[in-house]
Amino acid sequence: MRYLISTCYFLLIMEILIALRSFLYARRERRKVPHVFFPKAAVIAPHYGWDSRTAGNVKRVLEQDYAGEHLVYLVTNYVGESDYDSSYEPLLELVKGYTNVQVVLAPNIIDNNLPRSQKIQNLMSVIELLPDDIEIIAFIDADAEIRSDWLSQLVQPLKDPRVGATVGGRFYLVTGENNFLKDLASITEAAWVNFQLTTQGDHPLTMIWGGSNAIRRKLIKQGKILERWAHAAIEDHNLTFAVRSLNQKIHFVPEAISICHTKHRSWKQILEFTNRQTIMTYWMRHKIQWAILFIAVVPKTLILMSAPFLAFSTRTVTWLFSLIPFLFLEIHCYRHAFSALPDEMKRNQQIQENIKRTSFAIPISGFIAAINAIWAIFQNEIVWGNVRYRILSDTECQVLGRVTSE
Repeated sequence: MRYLISTCYFLLIMEILIALRSFLYARRERRKVPHVFFPKAAVIAPHYGWDSRTAGNVKRVLEQDYAGEHLVYLVTNYVGESDYDSSYEPLLELVKGYTNVQVVLAPNIIDNNLPRSQKIQNLMSVIELLPDDIEIIAFIDADAEIRSDWLSQLVQPLKDPRVGATVGGRFYLVTGENNFLKDLASITEAAWVNFQLTTQGDHPLTMIWGGSNAIRRKLIKQGKILERWAHAAIEDHNLTFAVRSLNQKIHFVPEAISICHTKHRSWKQILEFTNRQTIMTYWMRHKIQWAILFIAVVPKTLILMSAPFLAFSTRTVTWLFSLIPFLFLEIHCYRHAFSALPDEMKRNQQIQENIKRTSFAIPISGFIAAINAIWAIFQNEIVWGNVRYRILSDTECQVLGRVTSE
């Protein structure tokens, strides 16, 4: 038993060191020189569906404070021969009066029997339209709430030729009924997502998140992006491999962290989401990241799950009491891991309260992560945007068809 408990504390020390590294990295980033690099850029924002926050998120994309010239492409897709996604008409209304914005309709992959994900098809449809003088391409998801300097923040590190891509991050903010038990599934999902911010940096294992990133236009050709995407399910993992193939860095930008509001999530929904994320990591050849997750959560989860049964033995009960300070320290490690957040987010009372609430769900999120890590070994099918895919590799998938609900 002492060896099992020691394993828990060893993993906790690793978490503390990761959080410390994240804090020091963010502090260094914020001490860098002011913005001086503003090449012509294009922002591509894929859309699927519509909710009460989408319009506000779109306006933030349209009103970026960027000193250089930039174009914005809001892209959604057809459904059937003549219909289109529910986001299309609201997007047309929102862009009225803007001269640098275009709403694009991409072909539907199911109706046109296309061998790639709908999101990839949407992105490819826009890239075909880009003017030749675009130097930077930035990508932003529809559910990401960004600051007015988001584009400027992502573009600046790209002036360094050693940097092949920049990436922001996402912070899940639970906006439910402020009832811990009713919101527990949403809170657990937020804890699962948010701690990943501490793993980003400019180290070799940093990955591109498709919801907020920027690349040089020439990466499309040099990294053979369109060839990688032609039969693929996931766009950002292929961007990651493309940057690495050119021996360039992926640079995390703490000031480009976006807020994703979430509420009323069921346990089924968060298992579908977290399993999907881990399946994508495992089957798209990010085996080191998957292995780190497995080692970090599976042994610890097994120990915590076995604790109630081992407590009946007087020989182990003393050792089990040492898990109490472990859980206390893990909760506080999580709370202090968000020193990398932008100052305005750290001053936001709602965000700070969210960090406290989600910290109590850390043991549960670890249990969910353990399920994800094991499940990914045996399952390579995901449902994404009401379409089922089978992931065969990073560059190949099978489109299995529509599903009635996600």
